[in-house]
Amino acid sequence: MRKIFLVLVFGLISLTLNAQKGIKDTSEMSIPYSVAQKMLLDLNDYDRLKEMSKLDKKEIVELNNKIGLLEKVNQTWVEKDSLSREIISETEEKVKIYKEENERLADDNKRLKTKNTIFNIISGAIIAPLTYMTLFK
Repeated sequence: MRKIFLVLVFGLISLTLNAQKGIKDTSEMSIPYSVAQKMLLDLNDYDRLKEMSKLDKKEIVELNNKIGLLEKVNQTWVEKDSLSREIISETEEKVKIYKEENERLADDNKRLKTKNTIFNIISGAIIAPLTYMTLFK
């Protein structure tokens, strides 16, 4: 029993001697200046990073909006490109048809020129003797 009493007394004395001296308000703490300075720096860094995080989130939202608009613009250009390709292919078909028609007309023209030349030669061959006969008889 005596040992327990000595342990209790020694414990109470050591607690009262090691308690913070001169501080009556329990809300005050004594922190070394370097530790408090590091804590304030960390809190400032945290606040700054939190603001940067908000800005980054806003930037991400704006970039997503920009991506959406660019995709719409790209889709519009793709549609215009496909329409242009259709127009070009239709124009190429027209040009092909015109070339074929031109070749056909050129062949018809050659044939008609040849026919006209043959007709003129035959006409001249018939008219020349008739004219000679008419004039000299």
